[in-house]
Amino acid sequence: MRIILSKKTDPYQNLATEEYLLKNFTEDIFFLYINHKSIIVGKHQNALSEINYKFVSENEIPVVRRLSGGGTVFHDPGNINFCFITSGAKGELVNFKKYTTPIVEFLKSININAHFGGRNDILIEGCKISGNASHVFKSRVMHHGTLLFNSQLGSLTQSLKNDPMKFKDRSVKSVRSKVTNIHDHLKQDKEVDTFVEELSEYIITNYNCDKYELNKDDYTTIDKLVETKFRTWEWNFGYSPKYELKKRIKSISGKRYEVILNVNKGNILEARLKSNANNKDKILELETALKESLHQMDSIKEKTFTVFSSWDELKQEELIDALF
Repeated sequence: MRIILSKKTDPYQNLATEEYLLKNFTEDIFFLYINHKSIIVGKHQNALSEINYKFVSENEIPVVRRLSGGGTVFHDPGNINFCFITSGAKGELVNFKKYTTPIVEFLKSININAHFGGRNDILIEGCKISGNASHVFKSRVMHHGTLLFNSQLGSLTQSLKNDPMKFKDRSVKSVRSKVTNIHDHLKQDKEVDTFVEELSEYIITNYNCDKYELNKDDYTTIDKLVETKFRTWEWNFGYSPKYELKKRIKSISGKRYEVILNVNKGNILEARLKSNANNKDKILELETALKESLHQMDSIKEKTFTVFSSWDELKQEELIDALF
């Protein structure tokens, strides 16, 4: 097995690296990385319905879609990400217990009583420290998971606080769990870098690993994957399953509105507005403008600019707050 320790903290690049290693290598791999603050959504999730869009935007937190399914997770420098990539027989590739066992055994080796949970996670004293997911490509499987070491749990909560009544869809929904940090259960204080070093040495010793460093040619392909896929709005938001958004708002002018959008692949297919506003022509004009837009803030601002330039019953900012 090869062990690779990422020197990058860019979530776009590390997730692209996972795909690159899965699809371009034949050896078994253990990949460790830490991302800067970011939100990672599952492949089959509606990204907008999983996040607190206002908080995420104001704090400039990237939202990145990964290859695997499952729920949304929060990454920051206090969270470690591990990834096993192996080959095997069809029908036997996905095995959560198999790939979490090395992590559980390592934690036990440093006197932390961790165990595999019932939701494909790792727990300490009933609290979650690791969520896991898998993705199969031909005869290869990528299994990856988080390890909350000393994560900012307050930011995690804020980033993932959304309005579940706002969206109607068939996307995979995240299941929120009570979480804890590994650091709080250590017998002796240590920094995250020390913990990563200990984990990597444990894997090297017990699983016969050779170190491998990604080279210039590797990064040429990875960087191309970042720009053509992982950094794009089309992948991170537009890939979301078809959904309906419904929101009721009261404008500063006192008028009431119910906005209903039907969205597919990021495109607004239908927009309906019900309101007691006096200017019905503006309502129709706004519906038309929205149907020409993506469900993306800059696109909506551009397409609806003319509508709001001569309408005082509803402000563009009020609509934007409702739609995001």
